Amino acid sequence: MRDAFDACLKCTLCVSQCPVMSVNPDFPGPKALGPEWYRQNQAQMTAPLPHVDDCTFCQICESVCPVDVPIAHLIAEQKAEKKHSLRVWLRDEILARPQWVARMAWLGAIPEPMRRLGKISPGVQLPKPRKGQVRTLGEPLGADPRRIGLFVDCYSSGYDQELVMRARELLRIWGFSVTLVPGEAQCCGAAAYAAGNPGLAKSTGHAMFRTLNRKKSDYDVIVTLNATCDGTLRDEWPEFYGLQITVPVIPFDEIANQAPELFWEQLASLPAEPGAWITHTTCRGKVARGDGQLWELAKRAGFWDAEPSDAVCCGAGGSYAFKAEHESTAEQLAFRVREQALSSEAKGIITDSGTCAIHMEQAASIPARHPAYWLYARYLRYLEEGETHETKTS
Repeated sequence: MRDAFDACLKCTLCVSQCPVMSVNPDFPGPKALGPEWYRQNQAQMTAPLPHVDDCTFCQICESVCPVDVPIAHLIAEQKAEKKHSLRVWLRDEILARPQWVARMAWLGAIPEPMRRLGKISPGVQLPKPRKGQVRTLGEPLGADPRRIGLFVDCYSSGYDQELVMRARELLRIWGFSVTLVPGEAQCCGAAAYAAGNPGLAKSTGHAMFRTLNRKKSDYDVIVTLNATCDGTLRDEWPEFYGLQITVPVIPFDEIANQAPELFWEQLASLPAEPGAWITHTTCRGKVARGDGQLWELAKRAGFWDAEPSDAVCCGAGGSYAFKAEHESTAEQLAFRVREQALSSEAKGIITDSGTCAIHMEQAASIPARHPAYWLYARYLRYLEEGETHETKTS
């Protein structure tokens, strides 16, 4: 990476696509903060620029760079050199370790005095942990010899066990045997890298890699529930962490499209889900796999009036939206989702990240959930009503 900064062509494609620049006129932009700053720093140890922390680490800039300059990662190295006050440093150290936050989910809401002291945004509230009952969906509809390691990210581990159980039950009826990995609240390192702590990111990632390696005899494929973790394990680990997972890493929406045809036929027997819906692929998901998979999955599942999100980045950015100094930028980035939801009278948002879901749900005032949540709910509806619809159809 240290040789890549000099490949910059100064084409400014990264500048034109940066979501933060579109709402924050004070933000210098990815070209200035990435390769240009890094070039100067290598020559004369230039101090970090103002507003470098306003980068969300969405990596859209890297995805459009014609010469593959790792712009966001260069910006992360600049973030690492910036000095902060003790309370901001302490807050950032905690938020860079979301596995800690996940283990403390039972504490509930952060008290207002602690929010002010730690400069935590008052606009974004962590939800109460979801531990709803998940009933069995019946006998498997097929058989697949692949053993799934369902990757439980730190957010889902602490705040959304209901989602984990819904996803696990869907995988079971699709014919897979499922093991939850890593089995405890751990982090892939993405949060630390985004916060400008590459050293912590790599040590955190290596710790999780060792845990996954100890369990590798239990699975043939890793299925992820969070687009950021998906991109980190599959793309970031080999390139920036020096880690290589020897089994395929597949996002949940991709494995869902491989479900037995009978599953889709049964869902197709139901009337379409009423009203408009929004599908939001996280920025890291767009970088790793492009956009459109969630929209296609939603249509196939019966959410016929689904439309892709108008927002390139919703502003969540891992822990970005939880920091008081980013509140205005995060709100403006989420504004497009809010406006889209209001104009279309959307009933819900389908997204592949827990933190994006928190941010958009509070911005748009409609439920935002993972595709596994909605698929489970729709199949449960089939079990309760399906025979009636099939009889009417025949």
